[in-house]
Amino acid sequence: MPPLTTSKTPTEAEKNLQDKLHDLLTRLSQTMELVKSWPEDKGSPSVHVENATKLIAAIRHIVTALQKVESIVQENTALRRTLQSCAIPTDLLDLLDHGGGVHPDCFSRGLLQEALGQLAGLKRRKLALEMLGSAVQAGLTKKKRTVEADTVLLKRERPELLPGAALDENPAEPSSKRQRIQDTSAP
Repeated sequence: MPPLTTSKTPTEAEKNLQDKLHDLLTRLSQTMELVKSWPEDKGSPSVHVENATKLIAAIRHIVTALQKVESIVQENTALRRTLQSCAIPTDLLDLLDHGGGVHPDCFSRGLLQEALGQLAGLKRRKLALEMLGSAVQAGLTKKKRTVEADTVLLKRERPELLPGAALDENPAEPSSKRQRIQDTSAP
């Protein structure tokens, strides 16, 4: 961290702030490593309880380090004024509250990202439904062609099995035989 004062030697408050910020960054880094090395579930809940306990302790250390940084800045008004007069990068401004609420640019970007995510989800669902519809349509068309092909094949090979075909084929048959065929073919 570059010196905040115009003189070449940092003040005691600046040194303390730099030390506390270094401590805070170290604790954040350690916590990130803990989260990255989180073990997979292997059936033992004690592993997760142990790691969750470590994570909670690490978060408490981060909170303590933040409080120390804040106390150093609050105690030294000259240091606070110097920090307030420093130019803040735009990325950090996005994280700041704006008038007691969420920063409008940050909020609008987040809202836009959420809307785009939901739109992408709707597009995926639409595509899935279109694929399902085309698969159902193809199945119905195939079934219809199969039934038509079976009917044509049946007409060629065994026309007597078609409903109504036995009645019309042999008009010379005795009516009693036609009556028996009708009775057996009726449900």
